[in-house]
Amino acid sequence: MSSVSLGDLARTFLLRRQNAALKADVQRLSTEVVTGLAADVRQKTGGDLSGLQAIDGSLTVLAARASATGEAASIASALQTGLARLDSLASDMSMKLLSVGNNAPATTTDQLGEESEEAFRTAIATLNTRVGDRSIFAGTRPQQAAVLDADTILTTLDTVIAGATTAADVQTAVEAWFDDPGGYSALAYMGGGRPASVMIANGENVALEVTADSGAIRDSLKGLALAAMLNRGALSGAPSERASLGELAGSALLQGQTARVDLGARLGRAEARIHSATISNAAEVTSLQMARKELLGTDEYETATLLKATQAQLETLYNLTARISQMSLTDYL
Repeated sequence: MSSVSLGDLARTFLLRRQNAALKADVQRLSTEVVTGLAADVRQKTGGDLSGLQAIDGSLTVLAARASATGEAASIASALQTGLARLDSLASDMSMKLLSVGNNAPATTTDQLGEESEEAFRTAIATLNTRVGDRSIFAGTRPQQAAVLDADTILTTLDTVIAGATTAADVQTAVEAWFDDPGGYSALAYMGGGRPASVMIANGENVALEVTADSGAIRDSLKGLALAAMLNRGALSGAPSERASLGELAGSALLQGQTARVDLGARLGRAEARIHSATISNAAEVTSLQMARKELLGTDEYETATLLKATQAQLETLYNLTARISQMSLTDYL
């Protein structure tokens, strides 16, 4: 029987093809050893990709939701910190203002006025807090500051109370400006409406509706601004009226405490819901990843064994190729 031999060029092409095939197998098996997942998805699923696509689609949705809930959690936490700071300022000043009474010495009233103005400035700075590129108290206009600077607001109030001769007159003028839609809300508040709710889980939304124009916050600013007028020359020359003004401001701040606590509690409930949704979403991601692993997973021991055998075949092919390349006609003569 006659044999069929391969020419040098044909043998070279054959060796190259085998080399490429073995390299591809090594690469595929190496990937499968590292990831634990089949590299050829279509072969592993038998061509039916519907289940895998459903899992991947759900994972994509959950990834986007994780980003949204993470941002919501950060903003809610910052809002809660801001509210706590504002409540602390208002509560501290209310106790100081109410502790001196109507017979407070002029020097004490002056000192309280100075402290009140500082507290008002701190409150304004707190309301202009930013998290990343968001002004968190600015509602639907997070790209800009929530409120005007303290100097501009206080200068406006200086004009508002001009001509007032009693503590009651000053209180009426300041409160009217803060309560009038054409006053604080239109001139000092630069944010927008309440932010839209955010989906944190299937069928569950949460809204972080706290803005610098919320009633509890506006009332707190009102009380601090009223006390700050003591440091702006309000009722100068009338010590008893100035003392009365401090007491009125302290009472206003104390009365607003319930609203501030209620606002913080509502925000706390929203934080709790966000935290619960974050845990639930993470559990769902884990479950889907396990399902994906079950669908595409490989036997790691078997894959590692095949990888080792394929690498050995590739080394053998390299050795064979080297020996053939060293052969010459003189070896047979």
